[in-house]
This record gives sequence, structure tokens and C-alpha cells, in this order.
Amino acid sequence: MPTFKYIAYTTTGTKKIGIIEADAKEKAILLLKNKGLYPESIDQVEKKQAGLLKKLWNKYFCRISQTQRAELFFRLATLLESGIPLVEALNIVANQYKNPIKEVLLAIKDKVNEGGKFSDALKQYPNIFYPIYINMISIAEKTGNLSQILSQIASYEEEKENLSHKIISTLIYPFFVLCLGGAVVSFLLVYVVPKMQKIFASLHKELPLVTKMLIWIGNFFNNYFGILILFGIGFISILQIFYSKISFTRKLIDDFLLRFDIYKKLIMAKFSSVLSFQLKAGMPFIEAIFHAKGVVKNKVFQQAVDKAIKDIKEGAFIDNAFKEIPFFDSMFIASLNIGKKSGKIDDFISRISVYYEKEINRQLKRIVDLAEPVSILILGIIVGFIVMAIMVPLFDLNQLIK
Repeated sequence: MPTFKYIAYTTTGTKKIGIIEADAKEKAILLLKNKGLYPESIDQVEKKQAGLLKKLWNKYFCRISQTQRAELFFRLATLLESGIPLVEALNIVANQYKNPIKEVLLAIKDKVNEGGKFSDALKQYPNIFYPIYINMISIAEKTGNLSQILSQIASYEEEKENLSHKIISTLIYPFFVLCLGGAVVSFLLVYVVPKMQKIFASLHKELPLVTKMLIWIGNFFNNYFGILILFGIGFISILQIFYSKISFTRKLIDDFLLRFDIYKKLIMAKFSSVLSFQLKAGMPFIEAIFHAKGVVKNKVFQQAVDKAIKDIKEGAFIDNAFKEIPFFDSMFIASLNIGKKSGKIDDFISRISVYYEKEINRQLKRIVDLAEPVSILILGIIVGFIVMAIMVPLFDLNQLIK
């Protein structure tokens, strides 16, 4: 919003100097008069342009959480439903956040205020506003239901966050057990075993095989721990480079991952959820499928969906186009078939996405229920091995003393 510097007088003749924000000079004068000020001069102040680095940071690196994104769209939708113009709504929402989100929203507001489209302004910040949302907002601008679409986006972001929280909360306990067990084993190997080794050396006696193994493992970790960490980081980095840069390697890895049922269910839940979300917003089916496949980063899956899109464009039935793809199961195909016949394909795709989410939760619970006792058993065996390796020579020492 433009800023104006003014010199004005009160009704008593007192001189006032200050600045005021308004959409235009005439509106600024009206605002001053409403405050009981009569301007002598009023001039627009040119805003200082943000530095290049700051602009680049906001455009390519500024990110927000799912919670913040859901809140942002919800607040905008609420204000628009109340009849507040988009520019004013953006200004109100921007002032509810801190930088850099505030700067981004104010920049978007300025673009819209200058006559640009809201969707075009959002495209300048791809890390905050995803292409799938921008396309839906672009359609909403043409149909006039922007507030409804923004509300749907907010609800969808909340659903995504809830699913993420469920998965994370399910995995917290086994992860904690493994970390705690790893810390205990590391402490025994790095701190306790070297001290016990000195006692064993003073015995001048042949040590049991289990104790020799423990000493060798302890020395190996003490001497090469840093190298092992570097090797692990290097291996992961090389694997990531091979995955992201070499298409053949990525295809092999993606194809291997699709053999795991829980991974397949996870990407199907994500794909069908986004597809249903877009269809309910009024997006054409082909366009909705094209954007939905973009949220799944598996290249093998994306190529299969591209083939289905091509077949549909060439005249194939929707369900038949997906039937030939092995990781689209009979439930998904049946949902497409029934939805196509009933004319409520978005509802049936929504139901199948809920089904996949429930299946993921069930399989995760099964894995966690199995992982808890297995991890405790493995850690118990490792700790028992260490304790036995330490105690056997001590028992021999006790026999010698007797």
C-alpha cells in the first residue's frame, strides 16, 4: 500500500507532520480529514526497494510449516467471506505474521493492488505456495469462488498435518528405544571396555574368546569411530547423488521401493487425496491427475500415471487406463469405475484415500508392535554379550584370589 508524507493543521491551527498509508492520495486526504486534520501538502513516499539477496531469499528459500500455511489460507478465506476486499485482507493477514512471511504477503498485496492476478503473485514464491494450489486459485479467480477454494486448501493442509503427526507419533517410541540402546552400548564400548581392558592385561592370562571379541570391537570403535561417521555421511551423500542425478539408478530404487506394500499405500494415499481435493474444487480430471502425480516423487509412479493420462486422452476409459498399472489396486480401479458411472468420482476417490490412510495406520501399528519387542530383545542380547564378556574374566580372577 502506498505511503504518503503530509503536513496538516488541526482545527485549532496546530501544525502536524507525519506519514499515512492509503490506496490513493484522495483516500489519504479523506483519512486525514476524518482524524480532524486538514492537509497543506501531501506527497507519496517512494518505498525503498528490498535488497537483491533478501528478495532472492524470500522467493527461493523462505518456507512455512503446514500449520502456518493452513492458518494463512483459513484467515484469508474468513476475511473474504466477510466481504473484505482481497488487498485489504492480505494487508490484515500480513500484519498477523512476522518477517519473512509478512514481507512476502505485503509484496503479494502490492502486486494485486497494482492490478495483477492473485495467482500470478503467488507464483513468485514456489516454496510457500505450491503449484497445485496456485492452479486451483487461478480457476477460482475465473469462477468467483476464491474464498471457498482457500477454505478447502486450509482444510486439506490440516488433514496432511494430522496424517504426518500420526505417523511420527507412532514411530517415536521405537526410535527412542533404539537411540537409548545405542547410547548405552556406545558408552560401554567407548568408556567401560577400555578401562576393563587394562585390568584384563594385568592378569597375564589367556582371555576367553567372547572377551577378545569385545575388546576388538571396542578398539575398532575407539580407533575408527570418526572414520565410520564420515564413511556413513559420504555413503548417504553418494547414494543421494546417484538417486537425484542418474535416472537409471533412481528408477531402480523407485521400483524397489514400490515392492513394499506400506510404501505403495503411502503414495496411493497421497495421490488419491490430492486428486480428490482438486476434483472437489472443480478442476478437470486430466488436469487434476497431472498435478496430483507431482506430489509423489517416485519417478516410476509418475511415468505410469503419464501413460494413463495419454491413454485417457486417446479415448480409453478412466478405469481401464489405470487397470494396466500394477500398483493401482482393485479398490482404486473400482472407485474410478463406480465414480464414473455415478457422476461422483470425487467422492469415491476421497473415500479410497481415507481407506489408504487407515491401512497405513494399521500397518504402521503392526510394524511398531513387532518392532518394540524385537528391538528390546536385540538390545538385550547385545548388552548381555558385553556384560558376559566382562564378567567371565572377573569370575576367573575371583577364583584365582580364592
